[in-house]
Amino acid sequence: MLFCQCKDWANKGFDVNTHECPLSSPLFFRKGFEVESIVMIDGGFLVKKYKTATRKHLEAEDVKKIANNILATYSLDGESHRIYYYDCPPNSEETLYPISKTKYSFGSTTAFKKRTEFINALKKEDFFSVREGVLAFKGWVLKDSCFDKRSGQVIPSALTDDCFKPNLQQKGVDTKIGLDIAWASYEKIAKNILLVTGDSDFVPAMKTARRNGVFVYLFTMNHGVRQDILLNADVLNEQAITNFLT
Repeated sequence: MLFCQCKDWANKGFDVNTHECPLSSPLFFRKGFEVESIVMIDGGFLVKKYKTATRKHLEAEDVKKIANNILATYSLDGESHRIYYYDCPPNSEETLYPISKTKYSFGSTTAFKKRTEFINALKKEDFFSVREGVLAFKGWVLKDSCFDKRSGQVIPSALTDDCFKPNLQQKGVDTKIGLDIAWASYEKIAKNILLVTGDSDFVPAMKTARRNGVFVYLFTMNHGVRQDILLNADVLNEQAITNFLT
């Protein structure tokens, strides 16, 4: 099996049978190579914007199309680049339903299967790197349909398992994005960072990148964001996600 997923390198005299992909090795960059651009995509943010706009689930081909169109917006698609997609693999643990106390397995759900297929498909794409956090289960929460917000009362007289949904929270994704922005700028990995997010927590990392001479492009997908993140990008793009789907 070839270690290298970047198929073009096999045609450039690189022995892909005995070496790892040069684009995934730190030595690749330390030998004087660099990429023109890195696209960093906040996966959780993109999934929500896509579903709101299309009423569909995001697929790997959609991510690839969006990333390529983002690069093409500033004529960077013809230059060397890598795409970092930040997200969490699905939770696979077992727990108990809150009322009946019968076993519930996240790993046996349709959502788990589809999410796993999505992440694995992205990992197989050329010049893609999936950076993963952890999707933590934080207990059960009452569904809105079973709770009257006006009266503050639970609607059903007797609660059932169907009245609850799992509370799943991402851990470590934002940290990875911030650290990678700083790493790419300190190590002079790329001239341009194209960041797709609506999270203002990345302002310190963006400032660091700009101080180190990296151009930061921010794509908010027409999402309402705080003013401080808008003011700390070299280039601000507020187009809706639908503009990157054609």
